[in-house]
Amino acid sequence: MTKDIPNFPRAQFDLVTLRIFLTVIDTGSIRSASESLNLSPSAISRRLAELEENFGQPFFARHSRGVEVSDAGHVMAAKAREIFAAIDGAHSELRRLSSGEAGSLLLSANGSAFVNGLAEDMKHFSDAYPYIGIELFEQISPNIVASVMSGRTELGLISKTFRLPPEIVCTRYCTDRLVLAVPEGHDLAALPAVRLSDMSSYPSIGVIEGSSMTRLIRRVSVLGNSEVRYRYMANTNEVARTLVAHGHGIAILPEQFVRPHERMMPIKAVPIHESWAEREISLVQHGEATLSKTAAIFRDFLLERGREREMTA
Repeated sequence: MTKDIPNFPRAQFDLVTLRIFLTVIDTGSIRSASESLNLSPSAISRRLAELEENFGQPFFARHSRGVEVSDAGHVMAAKAREIFAAIDGAHSELRRLSSGEAGSLLLSANGSAFVNGLAEDMKHFSDAYPYIGIELFEQISPNIVASVMSGRTELGLISKTFRLPPEIVCTRYCTDRLVLAVPEGHDLAALPAVRLSDMSSYPSIGVIEGSSMTRLIRRVSVLGNSEVRYRYMANTNEVARTLVAHGHGIAILPEQFVRPHERMMPIKAVPIHESWAEREISLVQHGEATLSKTAAIFRDFLLERGREREMTA
């Protein structure tokens, strides 16, 4: 058996009564509220009397010119407005949830996607959809595909340089150009462009053995009969760039990891004059899985941003 909460008012009223109460306050009289709400003055007076009785407080002083709101009435009005504001807020949040404009999504992306527009596009997306949260994982491209295949993430951004499972749907997002990063003063720094064969006699720095970029370089080196000799295998593009700047070797890296740092570091980006050095960054999803509304909104936003960027490039 539950105990009654001491002194808790057993108020029995509804939202209609509260709306009538606020309309009387806002219009200044029962008659004006009657005209506004298309209710009889007697019906309004009865509702107000019941509200006052429920709370044991007089909310109005009635006189011939209308009504005067008591101190208790002002307190009640403030609380009533909070109630309606909370209800309006709940309606808005539920509409956003239903439409996909609120919620969260899981996204996996490789480093090249970040420096080729993803970081900027995510900021614009957050501004446009402030109620959507993105949980982001940076991974190498093969692992991103595995995450999408397993359902751990709904969407991924990869470098499309390897064979994908048939279940994966792949859509172009942007272009990622690879360059040769060399230390200032290096033999290759003065060349307008290089080929893979030009690099074979110099020690190289790789980035993650299983990454899509390292797989690509190993594949084209075999096809072109040009050996790439790795002195170090770095865990990130940033570490590889730092090793190059300190003269430990040369490295094939995404252009946006090198070009913006030429003024700050003793490093130079040399264009690679071969077709394999231009990669497609693609958005991937599982073709047999239905995207959440939130993920679909993000996908469409991201692809549109990618198209706009390439049209203005």
